[in-house]
Amino acid sequence: MGASVGIGGLIVGISMLVVFSMAYQAISSQIDSGLDRLEDADEPIPTFTIDDAILFDGAVVDYTIATPGTGYTDGTLASSTGGGGFAGEYTVDGSGAIINVVITSHGDYVSAPTLTITCTTACTGNSGTGSVVPTLGNAVYANFTNTGSSTIDFDNMWVFTNGANPAPFDTVYTSGISSTNWFTGETLFLQWVDTGTIGQDRISMTVGSTTVGHNFS
Repeated sequence: MGASVGIGGLIVGISMLVVFSMAYQAISSQIDSGLDRLEDADEPIPTFTIDDAILFDGAVVDYTIATPGTGYTDGTLASSTGGGGFAGEYTVDGSGAIINVVITSHGDYVSAPTLTITCTTACTGNSGTGSVVPTLGNAVYANFTNTGSSTIDFDNMWVFTNGANPAPFDTVYTSGISSTNWFTGETLFLQWVDTGTIGQDRISMTVGSTTVGHNFS
């Protein structure tokens, strides 16, 4: 009889421990969930503006060195037709052949312009045979200002045009100060060039749950 009572008491005790453990886990889960909601509530919603946005749909966005030539010295490129504002710089190898071009101004054209090659110092030998052919595409110029109270990481920023083709911000923006953060009150200048995926009407940025758009002018 005493043994039965002892076993029954042990079973009841174990059952109470199981119930207590389950209740403790449930309360802990609720506390953690509540703390997460409080932390989320403490994080301010990102706020920002797109101050302006311009699209040039005839910008020089790429090039092909069709004929490297020989006898050139490092120099500059400009358009001899169209008057669209293109400018670039080129470098040469030991034979004076053009091996690289850097676009410094993309311009805006109705059709691809003819590019002229100008040596910085006197060209020598068989210069004049080189040819660089431009490729037209889209260039977006826009200013974004962080008007909120928190710093935003570039990893949380996306830009897209016409509601499509989203791109991570840090893939189309180059920071002048090697930073990956958008600080409070800071204005970022975006120069985004592409051969064809940029939409023609509107640019938008999304940060977290906030999306802001601006029509191209």
